[in-house]
Amino acid sequence: MRLHHAIEVNAPREKVYQVLTDIQQMAVWHKGSVSGEIAPGAEFHLQTENGLDFGWRTEHLIANRELRQLCVNGPGSSAGKRLLISLEDKDNGTLIALSDGEWREDDPHLPLCNTHWAGVLHNLKTVIENREVTE
Repeated sequence: MRLHHAIEVNAPREKVYQVLTDIQQMAVWHKGSVSGEIAPGAEFHLQTENGLDFGWRTEHLIANRELRQLCVNGPGSSAGKRLLISLEDKDNGTLIALSDGEWREDDPHLPLCNTHWAGVLHNLKTVIENREVTE
């Protein structure tokens, strides 16, 4: 089972991609700390505002279109999950689609992760549309 989320933001794909791939800007919308690098084969470390620690390795990037990352460490059953974020032009901005999985339906962390991604995407939208990120 994969988690699927999507949100529209009032900004061009290029700006959204920049905010998704710059670790300093990522720290703002994740409301945590981020270190490392977002580049194919590179790893970054994310600590959320509520103390969750995650390590991610970027597997694939298509500028202004797509990010694919693998969770290499994290709480519960996070490790081994693949994250796909794709960007698509919409009328007044960009559609951000996020897919995270594979999850077992009986995994106790599934509802928490599902809620977490929804909140993170909302933070991302707010940060981009309120211009809280650097140009």
